[in-house]
Amino acid sequence: VARLLVDSPDVPVISFTGSTATGRLVAQGAAARFKRVGLELGGKTPHLVFADADLDAALATAVASSTVFAGQFCMTGSRVLVQREIADEFTAALAERLAAVRPGPASDPASEIGPLIDKASVARVDAAVEAAIAAGAKPIVRGGPSTRPELAGGAFYHPTLLAVSDSSLPIVQEETFGPVQTVQVFDTEEEAVALANDTDYGLSACVWTRDADRPVRVARQLDAGLVSINSWANLTVEFEEGGYKSSGVGRLGGLASIEDFLE
Repeated sequence: VARLLVDSPDVPVISFTGSTATGRLVAQGAAARFKRVGLELGGKTPHLVFADADLDAALATAVASSTVFAGQFCMTGSRVLVQREIADEFTAALAERLAAVRPGPASDPASEIGPLIDKASVARVDAAVEAAIAAGAKPIVRGGPSTRPELAGGAFYHPTLLAVSDSSLPIVQEETFGPVQTVQVFDTEEEAVALANDTDYGLSACVWTRDADRPVRVARQLDAGLVSINSWANLTVEFEEGGYKSSGVGRLGGLASIEDFLE
């Protein structure tokens, strides 16, 4: 059906939300008829946590950003960048909270994270984590496929936290689409920006600080279409949503989203 819609001479515009790989195929197919395309694709959202941040707020949101939709979300907060002065304290507290997250079905009020879409996704995510560890990432919270008897047969995955020092690792560069976070340490604001931008994605980012001037100063340097200040994934229909680089082209929401459909 998707191929028919992209190829059809009766469909002048394609608006697609999904993976970067599929988005490239949509763009290639639409190019044959010079169709307009809006592509809201993958992401590797970083949390830039500065030493003057409200740590309790940052911790709670960082955990939620990894567990909402079990990390199967284009704006999953998969990268935690934390300033060296608070790195040990913040990482230890984040690890404790992630390790305590309880997976389960949505019908269980005690559940704090649902399943991945299928068992194949569990295997794929776990293979990515194993490859990262083999390449030098340090497991702080290993997480992984649930072994709890009551979840047997399901596609449940416990949150995982990895310490990394090499941004070139696939676990940092590629969208994992699961509850896996990496943590990296920075010293200066400039280094934080450089680490945040060191990926082929640019959908969203989060800046955590009590400084009144830093959020705007940093946001202007980030390759991210949506920058949340002391929060995460602030999506509203009134404002545009979309990304840089491999996170796509065009915008959803706001006035800009209407322009794709006008001639």
